[in-house]
Amino acid sequence: MEELSKIFKEMADVTDFIGDGPFKSRVYKLAAEATKMYGTDKDKLSQVKGIGKAILEKTSEYANTGKIKKHDDLVKLVPQEFLSRVFEEDPVLLGKKWRDEIKKRYFRADGTLKTMPSKFSLKFYVLKEISRHFKKNKVYTEKDVNSMLSSIHPDHVEIRRYLVDFGFLERKADGSIYKKI
Repeated sequence: MEELSKIFKEMADVTDFIGDGPFKSRVYKLAAEATKMYGTDKDKLSQVKGIGKAILEKTSEYANTGKIKKHDDLVKLVPQEFLSRVFEEDPVLLGKKWRDEIKKRYFRADGTLKTMPSKFSLKFYVLKEISRHFKKNKVYTEKDVNSMLSSIHPDHVEIRRYLVDFGFLERKADGSIYKKI
């Protein structure tokens, strides 16, 4: 199951590149090691400390289809110029370099947004940067969110909608409460 192990390793590298925090990356690295030893044997994998339901589901998905959709989705977020390098070099440092480039390209020195890119992967990184203004698990009213976002870009409604659509903010059905995920 070398291929499955490689997929989990790549998911760890891309997660490091994106800057999603070390927890997800560690889990994917653990999954890479465990699947190298046990393949898709769910009974053995489920006994490995740190392997949970999500990894078991991804392993089953691989066993059934030969791929993992989350892997494909993550790889799409890596800019072409970094794609081969992210798996060979330090993905954390490469990701920082890329995020610095995004800041220079799309944000002014005062932190306001110059323009929202239309390309999905670029928009993802711009929104990720904007989401850093919100504290995790803190509850925000729509007025709070609008106030924060209007200081970044005049079309705060569009930015707010994108933050929800891309999964950076969670919104109560009636739109009254927002929370960073």
